[in-house]
Amino acid sequence: MLKRLIPGLTLVALLSACATTDPSGSAKSHGTVAEAVASANTAVKAGHKDKALGILHDASQAYPTDKTPWIRMAQIRYDADDYGQAIVLAQQGLQRDSDDMVAHSIVAVSGLRVASKALADLTRKHNLSGTIRSEAQDLAKLLRASLGE
Repeated sequence: MLKRLIPGLTLVALLSACATTDPSGSAKSHGTVAEAVASANTAVKAGHKDKALGILHDASQAYPTDKTPWIRMAQIRYDADDYGQAIVLAQQGLQRDSDDMVAHSIVAVSGLRVASKALADLTRKHNLSGTIRSEAQDLAKLLRASLGE
C-alpha cells in the first residue's frame, strides 16, 4: 500500500506546486511598465526581438490601460518590416490614447508601405487599370497635398 501511496503523494505535490505558481509572475517580474520597456529595449539591442515582444506583451497584460507596451511593440514590428502587425499594435495604443503621435505615425507610414507594396505587386502582375488605377491616382494626389509635395 505504501508503494501506491508515495507516487500518488508525489503527483499531488507536483500538481499543487504548479497550481500555486502565479501565472502573471513574468509580467510582474519587471515591476513597472518603464522597467519592462527598459528590459525590452535591452533585449532588442542584444538582438532578441522575440524576447522583447514577450516582455512587452506580459506588461500589456499586467497593465491593460497603459499605451506604452503597445506602442513599443508596434515600433519593434515596424523596425522588423512587419507593417501589418505594427498597425494592429499601434491601434491598440491609440485605443488607450487617441492623441499619441508616435502611434498615429506608425499607423500612417506602415499603411503607406503596405499600400505601396500592394500596388507595386499588382502593377507587376497585372496592368493596373480602371477604378483601381483612378483610386490610386486620387490617393496619390491626396498624399502629395497632405505632404506638400
